Amino acid sequence: MFGQRAQKYQQFHDEQRVQSNKQEFPQEVKANIGGERDGNSDFPSDQIPPDFELAELHREAWNVGITKLSKRQLRRLRLHQNNENVKEEERLIGQICKCCARQVPNDRVEIDCNNQDYSFLGAGMPLYFEYIKACILMLIVMFVTSGDYNIITNIAFGQSCQTLDKSFGIEIDEKTVCIFNWVTGLSLANKRDDQEFIDLQQMLNLISMLTLIFLFQYFRKEQRAFDTEIDSNTYYASDYTILLKNIPTNSEGLKNDDFDHDLKEYLETYIEGTYTKPLEVQDYEEELRQFQQRNNRPLKKLSRVVAVNLCYNIEQQSILEQEKQSKIIQKQKLLPQLYDQGLIPGTGDIKNNEQIKEIDSQIIEIEQKLEALEKRFVEGKDVRQYFLGQAFVTFRWESDVQWMLIDHRLSLCSRILGRKSNLIYRGAQLQVEQPPEPTDVFWENLHIKTYQKIWRRILGYILTFIILGICSGLIYQLSAVQANSADQMAKAIKNGDLNVNYKVKVIAQLASISIIIINYVLSIVIRKVSLFERFSTQTGFNISLASKSSVAQFINTAVITFAISTWVTQNIYGTGGLVYNQTYVFISNAILPALIQFIDSSTIMKWIFQFLEVRKGKSSIKTQKQLHDLYERPVFDISTSYANVLRNMYVVAFYASVIPIGLVITCFALVLFYWVEKYNIARRRTIKYNYSSVMSREMLEQLEYVLPIYCLTNLWWEYVFLESISIEAIIGVVFGVANAILPMHEINKLLFRMKVQPNEHLPINEAEVNFLTDYCRENPATAETERARYQERVNRHQKDKIAMDLMFDQ
Repeated sequence: MFGQRAQKYQQFHDEQRVQSNKQEFPQEVKANIGGERDGNSDFPSDQIPPDFELAELHREAWNVGITKLSKRQLRRLRLHQNNENVKEEERLIGQICKCCARQVPNDRVEIDCNNQDYSFLGAGMPLYFEYIKACILMLIVMFVTSGDYNIITNIAFGQSCQTLDKSFGIEIDEKTVCIFNWVTGLSLANKRDDQEFIDLQQMLNLISMLTLIFLFQYFRKEQRAFDTEIDSNTYYASDYTILLKNIPTNSEGLKNDDFDHDLKEYLETYIEGTYTKPLEVQDYEEELRQFQQRNNRPLKKLSRVVAVNLCYNIEQQSILEQEKQSKIIQKQKLLPQLYDQGLIPGTGDIKNNEQIKEIDSQIIEIEQKLEALEKRFVEGKDVRQYFLGQAFVTFRWESDVQWMLIDHRLSLCSRILGRKSNLIYRGAQLQVEQPPEPTDVFWENLHIKTYQKIWRRILGYILTFIILGICSGLIYQLSAVQANSADQMAKAIKNGDLNVNYKVKVIAQLASISIIIINYVLSIVIRKVSLFERFSTQTGFNISLASKSSVAQFINTAVITFAISTWVTQNIYGTGGLVYNQTYVFISNAILPALIQFIDSSTIMKWIFQFLEVRKGKSSIKTQKQLHDLYERPVFDISTSYANVLRNMYVVAFYASVIPIGLVITCFALVLFYWVEKYNIARRRTIKYNYSSVMSREMLEQLEYVLPIYCLTNLWWEYVFLESISIEAIIGVVFGVANAILPMHEINKLLFRMKVQPNEHLPINEAEVNFLTDYCRENPATAETERARYQERVNRHQKDKIAMDLMFDQ
């Protein structure tokens, strides 16, 4: 009877080969790292002095990689974990950092890995690198279809620019006379008087633009296919969860004033009465029943709703944490004075000091308040004043999630048209949504009302415009200095000085570097503005930051300098003019950003501060948590990276027709940036969030603005040089603007339908060992309690699974 498994589930179990985000079942390898104090196994976040070995373990736990430990590796780790000849990195493999419940990976990503290998970080991470590759391919297409012809005809057949010897001793207007050199020779200025070449150039530009339109559809199709493949091969907590909104926040009709238990019972009853279990699920439950009978365990029916994690207003918790930190700062200010008096760090003399005892008692009192508050949050009782009417509901089976979303999720248009959900709970119509990933939620912003967010975002745009105006003024001043230098060079030429005026070139290069510095400062300020807008998700924040930063930096780098050179200084191709300045900007952008990323000053600063802290040893006054933050590698910032790529694409599209060499330079810059990013992520970054495909999809939408920018500037330069507009330029503008306005993502879904992957019906107790995290562990209101419960729960489920496998394999 027990020798055969239920057929359907056995077939699924044998066929599944999950290329997932393999945070495999955590095998905790204990080491003498001082993680326990006075019998307390909790993480000692506030202990002073800190344990440096714990900090090293925390740093290694955040390595970008996966953990796949065989039984042989586990035995080897246990045998050699205390061997002094074993490298520190190897000794830590497999251990769990108690502060974040993460396991030290033994399989770190390689620099030259396939982009799909990043899928354990969320679909958005591999799609980010695919996005850069798509941009590189776009530049190659633009160069092959029109840029190469542009460069060849500029340098080989253009005759509009003059050489210096022809102007010897003659007074010239440096703003209108184009002096031939490598900069002007490669630009459109050198053939500005040749209408035949420019007419053919516009035809090729139109072909280039139409090719890019088809290429964008290909990008979208590949992006969707890539996302679908990753989703089918990877398990995330969001696959088993829905987000419920509009839950009543009053306690009327609740049993024992228990919000989460009552909601769980309601959903359990609804699911059982509405959706029939798939055969694979029934087979699994039959198998479990046999296992319970065989082992004389009480028969337990598996609930289909596993957990309800309520969303709370955590302002009071944050205030208590701030009070606690202020007391810790007082203690940290006092400790050096005691050390100077000859007291030994960590001894009873320090602990028994009256001032220290008083501060410690105040800290303990605050901790007791925090523990009491978290207990209420975890139990879901008596939390009416904190509950926000939202909850993340986790199911045992992914099929239940899909059914709930299909039947009850409403689109934005449906909600605007007044359509209501038919899922009624305590008289309220619940709103069902696809949840963001656990690390994607801005828990501290969930209590912000919708009207407050709208007002903050309007104010955010106003602040962005003001900041951009200030930066524009700075760039204008730089342009004025350049114009003055150009006047001086013209006078030198008039006096017969034909030597190259290095001063003008140096000033032009300094101006281009200054623009990069201004853009860097601008990105920092815009980050503050985006934080002020209080988004509910990290993805929303990242999209806002990347969009604002890329557009603002594009305006600074390209549009403002163009406007000043066109209408203020009226110097397009003269010495110190637009063509010179933007060529130097292209060159600077090709080298400096990647070089700055490679040097990585943030990592160097962390090394320096870590070295200084290690020298202090027992005299260090940092808490364990502060030391962990210091030992963490710099956090990867995907929004800034996207903004840099987008900015480069906008700028090169803006000047591609007049400075075609910019296509080659920017392509080289992106290739360099691509590999520096891969190196940094593999070895020098901490990645805190699971990135969804929404970010990449939105950035592709932003990238489509390259087409109208490209077409409009093609039309403008033709008008400037020939004072006429060709039909090809007009057609290009129409197609480019239409492509940017139309819902191309929806059109792509109609053109290219993706095959829906069937659910594999893996229960959450087996799938959750593959989760990097879940909602209970990430919610600050429940994090500490749930992280401890998680390890116990996974241990129990894993032991049961092994026992079931052994029983049915006999």
